[in-house]
Order: sequence, then structure tokens, then C-alpha cells
Amino acid sequence: MKRFYFKENLHFLYANGQLFDENEEIVYSYENQTLFLPQIDLYKYNEKIGHVQKQFQFFLRRYDLVYKDEEVGSLNQEFSFFKPELYVEGLGFTVRGDFFSLHYEICDEDGVLLARVDQELFHLTPHYYVDIYDEENEELLVLLVIAINQFDKDRSAAASSGAASSNHN
Repeated sequence: MKRFYFKENLHFLYANGQLFDENEEIVYSYENQTLFLPQIDLYKYNEKIGHVQKQFQFFLRRYDLVYKDEEVGSLNQEFSFFKPELYVEGLGFTVRGDFFSLHYEICDEDGVLLARVDQELFHLTPHYYVDIYDEENEELLVLLVIAINQFDKDRSAAASSGAASSNHN
């Protein structure tokens, strides 16, 4: 098992973050030019390995996962009346747990645990641990975690803007 500590930095126009190993060395980093480019680039030791491409749809969100210049799958929001549901397409992974509070597990089609994510509370930006049990798929799992984190940020931003606009009526 490998454990990474995810820490997102707070910036006005863009977001970026890092995943540190147990020796507090940066292994992964990501950059997101949110205003100009709906894409989050993922780097491993400063070399780009993939990106998450946000797709704009009417109500539902989709995040295409591109790994080593090849689209390998997507994270999709499924329509639901009570709460948004997510499903992973193309990778053979499932997500179970509460991804809104960043306490969830990623499993393969047979239910075998591949990764676990647990958020740390009381930070201004997301801070959480990512435990990777399937080291063979480590980079894909990290890419999926970045996509879920972005989904959560987009959902929170939409909820905040909706609450702000309803307060002005």
C-alpha cells in the first residue's frame, strides 16, 4: 500500500495542489486554469501524465480522464432527484461511500478495494489521505481522485452561487 497526503492550495483565479508521499516529498501535482481552460493537468515528478477534461452539459457533469494522451474513461454524474450520483465509465472501477465528504473507496468490478480516500477536517482547502492498494493502477486512481475532487468543488460552487442568488430575491 502507498499513502499520499493531498493538499490543495488556495488561489483566486486557479487551483493547484500536491500529493505528498510518507516522506513529505511531492509525488503528484495538478494545475487547473479554471477560468480559461476547463482542464486539470496531472503531473508525476513534474512530468505530465494525464488530465481531467471537464465537459459542459445542461444539468449533468462529465469529466473525461486522459492518461498518457489517450482517453481511458470518464466520471459521470447520473440524474437523481435526491442527490447527485457518480459512476465511472471505461475503467472498470466503482466508487462507494460518501464522495461529497471525501470518505470513499474505489473498487474494481469484483468489489476488491483499490484505493481509499479520507478527508481531514478543519482546513480552508481540501486536505485528505489517499491510500492506494493497487499500485499497478496508481496513476489512474490518482487521476480519478482528482476528477472526484473537481466534481465536488464544482458542485459546491454551484450550490453557493444558487444560495447567493436566492438571497438577493
